[in-house]
Amino acid sequence: MTRKQRWVLLLAIVAPLALVGAAVGGLYWLREWDRHPAPDSGRPGSWMTVTSEFVMEFSRVRPPASAGEVHWAYQKGFQDDSAYLSFRLPPGEEERFLADLKMTVKPSFENRVDSSALTGFQRAGAPDPKAAGPLREGSFLAEPLPGHNKRLAATVWLAAEADGGTRVWVDAGDSP
Repeated sequence: MTRKQRWVLLLAIVAPLALVGAAVGGLYWLREWDRHPAPDSGRPGSWMTVTSEFVMEFSRVRPPASAGEVHWAYQKGFQDDSAYLSFRLPPGEEERFLADLKMTVKPSFENRVDSSALTGFQRAGAPDPKAAGPLREGSFLAEPLPGHNKRLAATVWLAAEADGGTRVWVDAGDSP
């Protein structure tokens, strides 16, 4: 076999392998791009930069003016969007806060908080609710906002803090 024939044979083997490798790499990149969209891209699954006011309006939960350590995050979904809100109520504010929400809370068995909510709270920079003391939990449904066609479902977790204050976490999502 001549030198030229060896090069042709080598090229005939390497070129298809390189094309297959490039195709597999490209498909992997596209899959990762689809699974983890860039922030603020507006694509389903992307985390959006929004104001705390936007999250409070979306979630229908407004912390009292005395609340501190407010954290929030908002994720654009394929069909449903999600908002995550966390804040700290000073001592003596919990009862009035719950009365304003028109919601009762009960003990949360095993401090159960689903993984998507934990991811949202982590994204918001809020303390981990599972690391808090015993959690209490409540939920509510809200009618669509004017001009929208989706209802809102929200779950609220509360944990007492050592100084008598309360840490609050809210996971709100809209759905048709």
